[in-house]
Amino acid sequence: MPSSTKSALLTVVRVGLVAVGVGIAATTTLELASMPPPPPDSDGFAHGMAGIVGGVIIVLTLGLAAVGVSLPTLLGRDDRLGFNRWQRLSLKGAGVLIGGGIAVGLAYGLVTELQYGIVLWLGLVALATFVVSATLVWRLAEALLRLLYRTVSRGAS
Repeated sequence: MPSSTKSALLTVVRVGLVAVGVGIAATTTLELASMPPPPPDSDGFAHGMAGIVGGVIIVLTLGLAAVGVSLPTLLGRDDRLGFNRWQRLSLKGAGVLIGGGIAVGLAYGLVTELQYGIVLWLGLVALATFVVSATLVWRLAEALLRLLYRTVSRGAS
């Protein structure tokens, strides 16, 4: 397969992962926020369970979006967003948190109890999502400062 075809396919997969991840997370957040309060005579179990399941869905879908952002870096390909060496390293670290977190969570869950391993893995996915978000903010700030510098230097000439 030619390199341009691979790049186009990778871009489609990447955009799809980010769009699906962010879209489902946003929809779930909106549904949870607009959920009516439990009736006064109930214990609120269904309402609380919906919040827990919704929270897990949000964490997992944002993790999916994080994988979409860091996918070219994890595959060792060039990225159109122009991440520098340190930014690529942080994206690789996020990929290790998500992928390696499955193994760590499963091992920890087998040693203790499985639900603790799942909670550990969800925590690692949330941490990876934070790392990817911070890296994107870092790259955006870098690009904006570079653009501002060019604009100021052209105006001074």
